[in-house]
Amino acid sequence: MVNKISHYFGFFMVAVYLAIGLLFLLTDIAENLFPNYRKEIGLVMIAYSIYRGYMIYRKIVKGTSKN
Repeated sequence: MVNKISHYFGFFMVAVYLAIGLLFLLTDIAENLFPNYRKEIGLVMIAYSIYRGYMIYRKIVKGTSKN
């Protein structure tokens, strides 16, 4: 049960990081707070979401999730 919740939370966080990365790349949301390096921040967030998604997928497939 805990593993299942952990996987769902992990995939939720992947979606959050991906959404934030896309928002930084494609919109002008929070442009006053982050005027510089918006593309770089967006790309890092997207890359991190891909990495995190891969790590969660690998845990599920190999069954190495810990309780």
